[in-house]
Amino acid sequence: MLPKILDENILPMISQARITDELGLVKEHLPIWMVDRLAKKRNISEDESSEMVVTILEVFSKMWVLSLKYQLTHVLGFFVTYVFNQYRNRFRKSDIPESGELYLQLWNYEVPANEEDPYEEKLGLLKEKLETLPALTALVLSLQYDLPMKQNTKQYLLWKLRENQLDADSFFREWEERRCEQREMIQRLSVMITRYTRKLYECNDHHRRSWYGKQKKIWMLRRSRALDRSFFSEREIAKTLGITRKAVRNLLSQGKHELRKVGKDLLHSA
Repeated sequence: MLPKILDENILPMISQARITDELGLVKEHLPIWMVDRLAKKRNISEDESSEMVVTILEVFSKMWVLSLKYQLTHVLGFFVTYVFNQYRNRFRKSDIPESGELYLQLWNYEVPANEEDPYEEKLGLLKEKLETLPALTALVLSLQYDLPMKQNTKQYLLWKLRENQLDADSFFREWEERRCEQREMIQRLSVMITRYTRKLYECNDHHRRSWYGKQKKIWMLRRSRALDRSFFSEREIAKTLGITRKAVRNLLSQGKHELRKVGKDLLHSA
């Protein structure tokens, strides 16, 4: 699915051209806009920029017809992806870093002021949902998935630690160490995914591409499993809170059911 890119200057031109079928103005400005977006992600020379504008003009009619099947909310994402592919084909290079730009996010330049960040929006909904849950349910979810805790949930956790004669400083130090290990692991796995994305992006050989694709899927599966890994096990949570493992499982089941209404992915990424 193409990304949503909003631009108050170029988008009205495209909209008007679709209505009137008069392409003069959009043909004048759109190729320059596309190459400018490309230049924000790739260090291209002035000669390359000029050549890319000419390249886009040469294929403009074909590109415009292809773009008509996309809604206005996604058509700029199409144009950005299109110019990047044209650049790749014309100026194929081998000096792309192993762990830099993620090619699956070629369009991620800047978030327009009038476009909300969907992750931030969902994270806000997640926090609101957590606040509606019973304190013990929210606490169990936070311990297993490292979710944000409001102040009264933190106070409840401290009370439980004292009640079960557990050292709070040691507990939170262990939590932070696990959090750092998790981040490092996710980063390593993301680097491998990026590496095989790059290889797929550069390679033309069918057999090599097939092998690279399989390797990428393996690393994506490993990353998914890493995201699913619990910060604290059911046994550890039960010991910390002074409840049975069965009670922990029941609370997790109830809490996850409520959070899935917001977004299951945020159980692991919040």
